[in-house]
Amino acid sequence: MSHVQIHCDADGERTHPVFRELADRLDAVRMLAFDRFSKRGTQPGSDLDDWIAAEREVMGWPAAELKEHEGAYEVDVTLPGFDPKDVEVTATPNEVVIHATVSTERSGKDETVIWSEFGRNEVYRRFDLPTSVNADQITASLDNGILRVMAPKLVPSPSKQTDATAAASPA
Repeated sequence: MSHVQIHCDADGERTHPVFRELADRLDAVRMLAFDRFSKRGTQPGSDLDDWIAAEREVMGWPAAELKEHEGAYEVDVTLPGFDPKDVEVTATPNEVVIHATVSTERSGKDETVIWSEFGRNEVYRRFDLPTSVNADQITASLDNGILRVMAPKLVPSPSKQTDATAAASPA
């Protein structure tokens, strides 16, 4: 099992560059979806199809799964062909952002490539988590093309629980 680097944004300020990149990508999705809509003559009825097609084209869209365990959330994402060094996970208390990039350049010395679909593969996925997590304790590993991110749920401190219990008790 290979470990993947985690960037922690525990205060939730979203200052890591991946958030700006993600916003730029979403703008590109928005523009491409509108372009598809315009090319159809601005006829309503396929708005969602336009958005999904644009999202897949711009963002890459690997299969993913979010599971809930007793004390943590688990996010599994298919990333075949990626190495741990190609993957960056950024975490806040409420979300996990995955960015992966790999370039597959093939060249032969004694051959001429007629056509090739090899090139750069870039993926962005963002997952909102149902409850807050401890961003400092998130771990990620990549094994057999599956990225597994474990996000421990945030446990309220005992003093906050005591204060809330005292406030709820009748005087």
